[in-house]
Amino acid sequence: MAVTLLPLSNGHYSLEFESADLPSVSSAIRDRYGVPDQRQYPTSAEYRFGGCSFTFQNEWDDPCLISGSAEGDDILKSLHNDLSTGA
Repeated sequence: MAVTLLPLSNGHYSLEFESADLPSVSSAIRDRYGVPDQRQYPTSAEYRFGGCSFTFQNEWDDPCLISGSAEGDDILKSLHNDLSTGA
C-alpha cells in the first residue's frame, strides 16, 4: 500500500493513495470514526468524520482526502500512521 501525506501550501494536508487502496482507506476511516457522511459534487465529494470535513477527489485515478483544518490535519496524520504501519 502506497499512502502519502503531503503538506499543502495552505498549511494543511492531503492524504494521497492509489485507487486499489480505496477499500483499505475506507475501512480505516470506518474502524476509527464510523461511517462518514458524504455529499457528492460534480468534481469532488465532501466527507465528514471525526468532527471534520474533508474534500475527496479522484481525478486521473489518483484519489486523495484533503483537510481544511488543524483538527482534520491530525485525523489525516493518524490515518496515515494506521495505514502505513498496518495498525
